[in-house]
Amino acid sequence: MKINIKRISGMLAFIVMIVAASGVAMANDFKGVKEVKAVWDITTGDENVFVDRVQLIKETAEGLKKRGIKVDFVLVIHGPAAKFVTKSLAGTKFEKDKLAKLDQIQSTMQNLRNGGAKIEVCSIAMSRGKIGRENVQPFAVIEDNVFENTIVLENKGYAYMPVH
Repeated sequence: MKINIKRISGMLAFIVMIVAASGVAMANDFKGVKEVKAVWDITTGDENVFVDRVQLIKETAEGLKKRGIKVDFVLVIHGPAAKFVTKSLAGTKFEKDKLAKLDQIQSTMQNLRNGGAKIEVCSIAMSRGKIGRENVQPFAVIEDNVFENTIVLENKGYAYMPVH
């Protein structure tokens, strides 16, 4: 069997062109995008994970805005994550949790809210976590059932972004 170096070189050059062209296409994926909509489904009760993900959501919003893209983010908070929108853990199911980063978490969520994001906490999760309505930070809106809200938002074209 004879190896045709010219033919192999030609095929390699073609493959390199395809790969390079796809890289250019990826770099231009933002072109023409004027607005993005996402619903962030946040359930993690792990403080370190929550801090990281909320900061990443904030950085994502800022990055998109720098590109001139309007950002419409809704953070739906339920399950153990509900503890991160409380004024105090005293009297809640989470009162024995030691949260060293709660101020940082809430500051980031307040910044997201100030930047136009909506932050919703589920009243079902609040009830299960023994969190009273008066114990919720003002940056969060109490919703009856964030599953319903998430379904409706997805049907309105919001990207579903799970955060666990």
